[in-house]
Formats: sequence, structure tokens, C-alpha cells
Amino acid sequence: MRSLLALGLIAFVMYACQLGDDKDRDTPRQGPANTAQQAPAKSAQTKQDVFNELLLLEKDLTQAVLDGDISFLAKNMTEDFVLTGVDGKVQNKNEALADIKKERTVKTFVISDAEVLSFSEDSAVFQYTQNITLKNGASGKARITDTFVKRDGQWLVKSEQQTMMRK
Repeated sequence: MRSLLALGLIAFVMYACQLGDDKDRDTPRQGPANTAQQAPAKSAQTKQDVFNELLLLEKDLTQAVLDGDISFLAKNMTEDFVLTGVDGKVQNKNEALADIKKERTVKTFVISDAEVLSFSEDSAVFQYTQNITLKNGASGKARITDTFVKRDGQWLVKSEQQTMMRK
């Protein structure tokens, strides 16, 4: 959860270190948040099917964080969601959502090195690198590991671990 909160936290860390700027974010949403709706349940999903679904969901979650779309995020998280941020702070769902605000310093984000580490019919672990560039040209990246559960045919993020990466 992008991803979920990584972008916001990375941007905050960069801004707090005076790498960010205050200008308004004018970049339009890369795609509607609703594109994360999952295909009907299949009897046996392949690793590639799970990868495709989770990558799309991660992009939508990250964009929702940038847009401050708490409603979309809340719908795609379990009630017992736990976030361990790049700063080491552990938050539950309500605490994490309370920290979401429209991000104004991020120019772009890119998800790279994504892979499904493990999966079953009702759970998956997805790992990737979140690369961000701020409007002032500064950049940073974090390694994200998300755990998902599938409920009623929809993937929900249950936990996220973020680690800031050195350049």
C-alpha cells in the first residue's frame, strides 16, 4: 500500500531533509483507482496472474496515497492492517490512514524489481522497489514488502514493511 504509504513517507523524509518543495502537484492521476478491481476468482491462478493483479493494485494504491484518497485505501486494506514505515514507526490501519494527505511534492513514481515471493489461493507476498522523484529533481527509493489476503475474490493488503534504500 504503494507502495501504500511508502511514497508519502519517502516524500516526507525527503522534504524534512529539505529535499522537497512546496509547489502544488498538478500531475493527473495515472489511472482511475477503480482499475484495481479483481478478475473473477479462478480455480488455479498462476504466479503471473497474481503478479499482474498485485502490480496493478500496487500502482493504484500508490496513486491513491499521492491523491490523498483515503476511501480507496481503506477499501483495499484489511481491518487488522499493520504498516512498518521507513522510519521504523509501526501503525495500525486507522493510524496509517490518518497520516494520508494529498502529496504535493512528488513528480513521479516508478515501481521496479517487482516479484511475487509466495502465493496461494488466499494469500500472497509481493516485493518491489518504489522509486520517486520530487518536483525539485531530488529522488529516493525504498524496498517494499506487502502481504495480501484474498477475501470475496479481492486482494486486500494486510501488512507492509518499508525500507529506505541507499543510492
